[in-house]
Amino acid sequence: MRSLARTVIASTLAAVILAAALPAMAQQAKPEELLKMRQGLMQGLRSQWAPIAGFAAGKADLPADAVDRAANLAMLAKLAPIGWAKGTEALPEANTKPEAFGAKSTQFADGWKSLAVETAKLADAAKAGPDALKAQAGNVGKLCKGCHDELRKE
Repeated sequence: MRSLARTVIASTLAAVILAAALPAMAQQAKPEELLKMRQGLMQGLRSQWAPIAGFAAGKADLPADAVDRAANLAMLAKLAPIGWAKGTEALPEANTKPEAFGAKSTQFADGWKSLAVETAKLADAAKAGPDALKAQAGNVGKLCKGCHDELRKE
C-alpha cells in the first residue's frame, strides 16, 4: 500500500510540473513541434477516453481505473488547447480545419473550455459510481463528436 501511495504522489507531482511547463514550452516551440505536441495530447485523450466510452456504450466493462482515467482526461482537456497555436494550421499532417484558427476560433476555444468543464464533471461522476459516470460520459462524447464533425478534416 505504501508503494501505491508513493506512486500516486509521484504521478501527481509529475502531472503538476508538466501542466506548469507545457504552456511555456509551447510559446517557444516551432509549429512542427506544436503539432507533435498536439498529436500526443490527442493520443493521450483517446487512450484515457476509449475505455470509459466503451463502458458508457455498453461495449466494455467498467475500467478498474475509471476514476484515474477520468481525472487524467480532465487534466489533458485543460492542457490540449496549447497545441493549436497559430502557425500549425497549414502543416501537412494537421487534421484541424483552417477555420478553427480563423472564423470559428472563438467557437473552437469555447469548445475546449466546455470540454474542460465536462471532463471535470466526469472525474467527479467517476467517483460517484458507474451510473453517474455513464451519464456524464454522454455529455463528454457529444462535445468531442460535435467538434470533430465540424472542425476536423476527414
